[in-house]
Amino acid sequence: MSEIKKLKIRHIFPDNLDSNFVSNIVVQHQPDHFIVSFFEVFPPPILGDSEEDKRQQFNKMDHIEAKCVSRIIVTPDKMSEIITVLNDNYNNYLNAKKNDKSREN
Repeated sequence: MSEIKKLKIRHIFPDNLDSNFVSNIVVQHQPDHFIVSFFEVFPPPILGDSEEDKRQQFNKMDHIEAKCVSRIIVTPDKMSEIITVLNDNYNNYLNAKKNDKSREN
C-alpha cells in the first residue's frame, strides 16, 4: 500500500500585497459556498463655520460610500474552519489583554 505524503504549507506574502483597514463586512451564502466581502468606510468630510452649517450638510447626505477592498469565496467547511480560527485567536487576544491589565494593577 502506498503511503500518503503530507506537504507543509509555506505562507508567502508578496511585497506588493495591499493591506486595508476593514470597517464593514458583508457575508452572503449559497447552498455550496459563502461570499465574504470586506469594505473600507470613511466618514465624509463635513466642514462649516457653525454646528448648524455642519448639521445641514449632514442632513443633505443620503448615504456613505463603502469601498470593497477584498472578497473571498469559501466552502461551508472552510467557513467553519475560519470561524474556529478567528474565535480561538480572539479568545487568546482577550486573555492576553486581561493578563496585561492584571499586571498593571
